[in-house]
Amino acid sequence: MQETKDLQKQNRRLRRQCELQQERLDNYKNLIRINSVINSACNNLDKLLNIIMRTAEKVMHAQTSSLMLIDEQTGELVFQVARGSKGKSIKQKFRLKMGQGIAGWVAKEGKAVVVPDTDKDPRFYSKPDKQSGFKTRSIICVPLKVRNKTIGVLQALNPLRKPSFSRRDLPMFRAFSNIAAVAIENYKVQDYRIRQQRIEDELAIAQKIQENILPQNIPSSSVLRCCAKNLPARMVGGDLYDFIFLKDNHIGVAIGDVSGKGVPAALFMVAMINNLRFFAQTTSDPGEIFTQVNKLLCEESTLGMFVTAAMFMFDLNKKTVSYANAGHLPPLRINQRSTPPLQQWMQGAKEPPLGILPTIKYTTREFPLDEGDMFLLYTDGITEARSSHNNEFGSGRLKKLIGKKAVTPAQVVESIMETVETFSKNVDQHDDITLVCAGYMNHGAGCDNI
Repeated sequence: MQETKDLQKQNRRLRRQCELQQERLDNYKNLIRINSVINSACNNLDKLLNIIMRTAEKVMHAQTSSLMLIDEQTGELVFQVARGSKGKSIKQKFRLKMGQGIAGWVAKEGKAVVVPDTDKDPRFYSKPDKQSGFKTRSIICVPLKVRNKTIGVLQALNPLRKPSFSRRDLPMFRAFSNIAAVAIENYKVQDYRIRQQRIEDELAIAQKIQENILPQNIPSSSVLRCCAKNLPARMVGGDLYDFIFLKDNHIGVAIGDVSGKGVPAALFMVAMINNLRFFAQTTSDPGEIFTQVNKLLCEESTLGMFVTAAMFMFDLNKKTVSYANAGHLPPLRINQRSTPPLQQWMQGAKEPPLGILPTIKYTTREFPLDEGDMFLLYTDGITEARSSHNNEFGSGRLKKLIGKKAVTPAQVVESIMETVETFSKNVDQHDDITLVCAGYMNHGAGCDNI
């Protein structure tokens, strides 16, 4: 009799072991299928997270579930998905600090936890239940980890087929959470690549716009020879230059440096050039051109950007040049034919950059042109270029390097660019570089670009 009872007991134990083995086998077959389903949703985060939650409820036979990710800026746990009839309310209202509640404890410690009865666990945070009307009886909560870094937590609440979760439920839920964590991380990587590609596409468009609007072939004049060089630090820059040919043998030469970097600065630069060209059609006075451009920029700019600028207006009939400066670096006047050779800083900026004060009236200074006069305009990418020893190029080097051989604008620009390149060898260019040189060369016509 006893032998029969022992045999029956042994058979029941074997059947139970077989059932458990079959259950484990079915579960891991489901995980393989789940892995395929979850990763197919990686093009949409909301869809991916909702699939993870629905699947978590099925895998754990739970009444509901929630998923929280760590906000890297605040360090808080943020409800991404909280399912069930009260889920929307919970998602909108609650954030958890590290260590707060069961989920906060799991995120902080990086360990899974099973809570059979929430009323008996002092870590349980009951505020979401009180405000939503939901009753949490039992919780199983696991960290979402990628390369040993916790990115969030996954919870299943209230099992449907038994009174509470137990530690026997952990292996399956851990395996599922690993799949979910990898899928979420894959989405983030894919989303980052897409956003990076979008930025690169936008930069390429902005670069093309800049290339089209900056003068590529400078029109020649019988007595004015010009040269320009622009070297952005990135794909697009905020430096600008322009040559404006007007009636009555007037030629405008301008340079500018927009505050900021990237696409906003590039678009602001395009607007600046268009405004210069428009107002130059109404007046040949550079101070008045700046006054009108400044008013327009102050009225229309919403990004808080501004631009330093300087402009020469050559009157080739009168053999004079007029000059205005809006917060820009002082130009350099050069004449190697004079006796003695001339290298002179012109008056620097007394008036602010364009786009700051709408009521400013910019002044114009006029003086006669001498044969061989050259005027160098540049941006701070030249003077602030740094060597491998972190020394600054400076305005003193800029003035000294222009030797007796630099008798044309092209030679001036070429000499400066070669010297700065050598000075900053093996150092990344940190700012846009722009040089413009215009020379009154009555003996020979032409304009040069290098």
